[in-house]
Amino acid sequence: MIALPPPTAHSYPMSDPCPTCAWPAPMLVSTHGSVRYLRCVCGQWVVAHPGGSTAINGRPGGPAGEPGDHFELIPLPES
Repeated sequence: MIALPPPTAHSYPMSDPCPTCAWPAPMLVSTHGSVRYLRCVCGQWVVAHPGGSTAINGRPGGPAGEPGDHFELIPLPES
């Protein structure tokens, strides 16, 4: 049996799906302690924390423009 390394912040799965569209695996964007900031394929920002997950709208005081216009989501591999 092959021993796998422990999960890192970027590989640790989110316990709850996106609260907006129920997508099971929003993309991890940033981690700060036990709080993870994720972006779903539907465009929703999600904050995952020990108590669950919360959908949020953009970043207060952030740059103007459409949310998410600063990066491109990575498509899932073809099966």
